[in-house]
Amino acid sequence: MIQSLARAFKEQKQSPSQSQHRQDATSSDASSTTPPTGVPVLSPPALSPDSRQNKITVCGMELEGISISGQETSIIFPRAKVAFDIGRCPQRACFQQTVLLSHTHLDHVGGLPFHVCTREMLSLPASRVVVPQGCGAGVRRLVDVARELQNSPPLDFEVLELQGGEDHVLTSGYLCRCFPTTHTIASQGYLLYSQRRKLKAELLGKSQEEIRELRLAGEDVTDTISVPEIAFTGDTTAEFLDVRSNPTLEDALKARVLIMEMTFICDNVTVDEAREKGHMHIADFVAHAHRFQNEAIVLIHFSPRYKRTDIITALNTMLPPSLKAKCIPLLNGIE
Repeated sequence: MIQSLARAFKEQKQSPSQSQHRQDATSSDASSTTPPTGVPVLSPPALSPDSRQNKITVCGMELEGISISGQETSIIFPRAKVAFDIGRCPQRACFQQTVLLSHTHLDHVGGLPFHVCTREMLSLPASRVVVPQGCGAGVRRLVDVARELQNSPPLDFEVLELQGGEDHVLTSGYLCRCFPTTHTIASQGYLLYSQRRKLKAELLGKSQEEIRELRLAGEDVTDTISVPEIAFTGDTTAEFLDVRSNPTLEDALKARVLIMEMTFICDNVTVDEAREKGHMHIADFVAHAHRFQNEAIVLIHFSPRYKRTDIITALNTMLPPSLKAKCIPLLNGIE
């Protein structure tokens, strides 16, 4: 296994990008055809003999991972060198230094010891694990127990408890902030901002020569702006959408890409039952459709009771056209 990981690491460093072989999910994985009725219909991703292999590109951002309710969730965003939750630790997740844990249910955190151990064995920088407030000690114990079971020396890794109002700058340069979510245990979502430089408003209209002279005189002619790029909810009910006073949450609903759980999509589980379980119901999603200003919404964490055809049918049937046009279901691992 370690040899395989080492080989994969070497290939990542040496192989040219294969992005030209991937289709943009906004035009393929979530492409639409127009039947005689004129209603757009979602088309499922191409079925692969190995349904665990699935990468999509959304708004120019490559994502990879798997998310099935109660089994495993890990969404990898290589550009930022992060994994949103760690699930059973997919191989490529080992090469993302930072793990952003939304909560500590086993299907989201179980692979963390493997992430920490593998990065140490491959001589990669130590794992950095961001967790909700109050979860740090338990996460450390989880890794320590795994270390004791295999009789290994102490492992080097960092655990950071992030709470609302705090920023964490990732090694990739993205700015990370958390926002509140509603689950059966302590939970939070994450929003990544890109950092850009913009000419100061008072200098708009000045010539390039005037701006150059100001710069040579030592004056800062630009401001740093934070642009919300990608957000991840983790497990949550729709209750978090009723919060109106959290600026990070508002930015998450404006981010170019929102990765959001969508566990229940049928009437066999009622909205109230979904809330009791700490999860999203498609009816709640539709009821809050006006909140989502994102360019694309990647839907994850479907219940394993559903098959791919069930999910596609439900999205086609229940989502209003304006919302459906944004949605991309991640069906990796689902039959």
